Amino acid sequence: MEFKGLVRFAAMAMGTLAAMVAMALPAAAQVNVTVDGSNLDLQPPPIIQAGRVFVPLRGIFERLGASVVYDNGTINATGNGRDVSLHIGSTDATINGQPQTLDVAPFIVGASTFVPLRFVSEALGASVDWNESEHLVSISTAGAPPQQQQQYAPEAAPAGDDQYDYSDSPPPPIPVYEQPYVPTPDYLWQPGYWGFGPFGFFWVPGTWVQAPQPGYLWTPGYWGFGNGRYGWHRGYWATAVGFYGGVNYGCGYYGNGYDGGRWDGPHFRYNTYVTRVNITIVRNVYVDRTVYVNNSRTRIGFNGGRGGVQASPNAQQLIVARARHLGPTVAQQQHIQTAGQDRGLLARFNNNRPPVLTVAHPLSPSARPAGFVPVTPADRVNIPRVVPPPRAPTPRPGPTFHALPAGTPRPIHTGPPRRPMPGQPVGPIRPTAPGHVFPTDHPVPLRTVPPVHALPIETVRPVRTAPPYRPVPTPYRPVPTPYRAVPPPPVRVEPTYRALPVRTQPPYHAPPVRIAPPVRAMPIRTAPPRPPAPPHPHVVHQRPPPRRTPPPPPPPK
Repeated sequence: MEFKGLVRFAAMAMGTLAAMVAMALPAAAQVNVTVDGSNLDLQPPPIIQAGRVFVPLRGIFERLGASVVYDNGTINATGNGRDVSLHIGSTDATINGQPQTLDVAPFIVGASTFVPLRFVSEALGASVDWNESEHLVSISTAGAPPQQQQQYAPEAAPAGDDQYDYSDSPPPPIPVYEQPYVPTPDYLWQPGYWGFGPFGFFWVPGTWVQAPQPGYLWTPGYWGFGNGRYGWHRGYWATAVGFYGGVNYGCGYYGNGYDGGRWDGPHFRYNTYVTRVNITIVRNVYVDRTVYVNNSRTRIGFNGGRGGVQASPNAQQLIVARARHLGPTVAQQQHIQTAGQDRGLLARFNNNRPPVLTVAHPLSPSARPAGFVPVTPADRVNIPRVVPPPRAPTPRPGPTFHALPAGTPRPIHTGPPRRPMPGQPVGPIRPTAPGHVFPTDHPVPLRTVPPVHALPIETVRPVRTAPPYRPVPTPYRPVPTPYRAVPPPPVRVEPTYRALPVRTQPPYHAPPVRIAPPVRAMPIRTAPPRPPAPPHPHVVHQRPPPRRTPPPPPPPK
């Protein structure tokens, strides 16, 4: 229990120290983090510790598409086909079960867990660049995820991958060469570049390759400077050409996009103003003289840093970087492997002037470059691995027993009285002389706690000491709310309806129908015709004589 308490105290001390360092950072030293050109808002903000940038746990894992499970100081993350495991206060980590060693261990400040940004990003397949002057960390997820890169060449591991993704020295300039003619229709140009492997930098000749499917274009890889070293960004297939560092590879790849041709349905059309095409063999051609052609004889082979190409991806290229990608095909992987095994293509032996600059078809074990000389183990250079070997666990000392001086009586068992075992006779306790012990008593070893090895605390510039942050408890004071009893609503009683008796009407008796006697028809009497009066010759209108009214009777006397 004492040992666990010391370990817990040491972890709390390291967390307090990290918090003091984080609070002591000036405002100008705040770190900004971008993922594919988009600002990443992290709360709490990142912390610089021992030359490394630490960010909150879930802020970076979830932004890179990984799920995180935190359990009792162990961080397990899964995403992009990889499993990453870290431990609070320990520099031991694992990636897909392979042991790794961190420079600085993750730590806890307050209620937030901080993890190293570069290790987490690269463990999930992203690349990281550090700008010291602007305190800017740029994370790029460009390139095919591991499961997509292995779709076409699961067994291939070209030079320039794994522990050879980084170099302490910049690559040589890109040599100027003449492009060979298109050997077969619908083949696309892969520009030559300087690869890096166990034998140092070597030249990968430019060649014509077949796209994995119609409509896909090749985005070349490029070397980028960041955090004091040069990292390789892998090329990929996509429906558009993405960002390749602004490097002028020539033959249509002049630093931005591709001007050597375009897809027209299932067939590829070549711009004869840029691409060398034998029109007797390939007839899908056109001429576009409005493209930009960079004929510079000095071709810088890396992006960023001193003397490098200063270019950044635009909005369209960032969209391409986040779109669906396909990794190099099997023919491309074999082309790189064969070039890395030719001693004549090593920059140390050809003085940065490769004897074979381009080939019409990709190289393979059966199609090697002219004058092929295989490399030997003596040509291998001592390149430090990016992933250091795992450290052997430190043996822990066992319990220490102190021997008693000679002649010292053995200690008497002073614990509670022992209970007899089943079947053992119980008798009176025999008196014993001083110093006498029973043969069943055993000495109790004096066990000492092994010393605690404190983690080395790196010296930092003196900072203003401040008391550790202690949250001020705020008492909870409930706001009194007057309770008003609300009477229940009255119960509405529905009236009871009584059915009225149905009165039966007497049966209707129709009156008897009386039949009238038949009517006898009376004879019609007709008057004799009246002769017309003769007209008066002198009377026009004949009026009837006026009616005389009799006089009224006399009044009575």
